[in-house]
Amino acid sequence: MKRSGYLLILFLFLGVSVFAFDCLAAQKRVRKVQKRQTTSVSRGISAKVRFRPDRKALLMSFSNFDRVSSVEYELVYNANGIEQGVAGVISKGDTETKELLFGTCSSGVCTYHTNITNARLSIKSTLEDGTVVLKPFRIRV
Repeated sequence: MKRSGYLLILFLFLGVSVFAFDCLAAQKRVRKVQKRQTTSVSRGISAKVRFRPDRKALLMSFSNFDRVSSVEYELVYNANGIEQGVAGVISKGDTETKELLFGTCSSGVCTYHTNITNARLSIKSTLEDGTVVLKPFRIRV
């Protein structure tokens, strides 16, 4: 009985002390947001690069041939410690997907390279005004 009396007094004291003081709530923080206008200027050709589902080749799709006079690409990689690569040119208006194989094909038989490291793809666009735009890609096989 004596113990419950002490607990009752303790709870009353805590309750009075908690509710006796004014509670100050934190004010909602309002941040001023500055609207920034970003203008995206795409220079050169737009390229979408992805792996073929079996990851034995890269698939490249191109768009935005406006103001572009020529486009060249180069894929360089090491296979079993030997530098390999492929290069080519894209014709203006060519929207076909290009396939860059990690290997070689002859008479319809393809041999794929293994242990591919340090793969790099670079796409060089030459604009009509003579400006050269280089887009490098690091490929993790």
